Amino acid sequence: MKPIELIRRKVFNCVLVCAALASISHAGKADPYQPTFEELAPGVWSGVRDDNPRFPVMGTATFVLSDDGVVVFDGGGSALMAERIIAKIRSLTDKPVTHVVVSHWHGDHNFGIFRYLEEFRNVQVIAHRFTQEVFSGSRIRYIDDYPTQMPEFKGLIEKGLAEGKMLNGEPIPDFMRERYETILEDADVIHKDFNRVKVTNATITFEDKLAIRSGGRRIELLYLGDGNTAGDIVMWLPKEKIVATGDIVVHPIPYAFNMPPAKWAATLGRINDLEFAILVPGHGDIQHDNRYVNLLIETAKDVVRQRDQLAADGVDEEKAVSQIDFTAFETRYTGGSDYLALYYDAWFKKPFAAAALKELKGIPMVLPNEE
Repeated sequence: MKPIELIRRKVFNCVLVCAALASISHAGKADPYQPTFEELAPGVWSGVRDDNPRFPVMGTATFVLSDDGVVVFDGGGSALMAERIIAKIRSLTDKPVTHVVVSHWHGDHNFGIFRYLEEFRNVQVIAHRFTQEVFSGSRIRYIDDYPTQMPEFKGLIEKGLAEGKMLNGEPIPDFMRERYETILEDADVIHKDFNRVKVTNATITFEDKLAIRSGGRRIELLYLGDGNTAGDIVMWLPKEKIVATGDIVVHPIPYAFNMPPAKWAATLGRINDLEFAILVPGHGDIQHDNRYVNLLIETAKDVVRQRDQLAADGVDEEKAVSQIDFTAFETRYTGGSDYLALYYDAWFKKPFAAAALKELKGIPMVLPNEE
């Protein structure tokens, strides 16, 4: 198997795990691309896809209205979700979208933003330099597999339901059966939308800070350090004290693939330094204080402490990863939910321990042209 094909296969396997752990039953409800909109402050709106872990995961959009136009942060991980955000914007103002900001390179935040360029003239797309490097490299080419994923995936889900087994071969519990059934209900809508995804290159990139004047509003785009990627940026509204973080913060369970714990903790601390009143995570519930961010910092620092102690004790690297203990934090994230416990294990514990080792060894988390 060629290296790039191996990468694509790994990505598709991750999609299977995500779906198996994350889809929530929505019989008779809206499709998975329908966000719920909330005005956070006058002219500042969020569009949160309900039931964050439902497959496919979709990043939250935040948009800011002014007399000059609209600035959108993470405008849609799919064309259909982007179109629904655009429809909401048009219901609120006749001003055009002038800027779309991409928080990081993961497709569930940007594979649909090409729809803004088709609907509005002269839209500027803004991203961190590293994000654009990924957009220009081979790493993002997992998008090429999207058009064929759902038919194959649908067949695996149907087989699992017929045999009473999850994708990992274990017996399927009742709550997981409901999630599999929801995937089948949504499959045709998802397949149609997966056939529309596109990579949209940034027209403006920056390294540390970029300010936008939109009417009387000042909107700051800040790189505060590595988090979910090496190019995560946040949108900060200093007057309203609102920060949109992308996947630096995800609720209720963080996404920890390739997330270096020491750097992440430092970045989270800088978010706290903003003294925000409202925090919009990349996925999940909007936060109105810093208690959840503090929990993330506490967890990351504890993982660093354990990792460094194991290394100092000369524990074999592979054993060290398996010996990092997350149990002290589990119920604080999961609340005792069996469903969230699966998610905590697959999307947080295992990848975070692996990322902790990579950070210790100085290995880059992701390379734009990784093969």
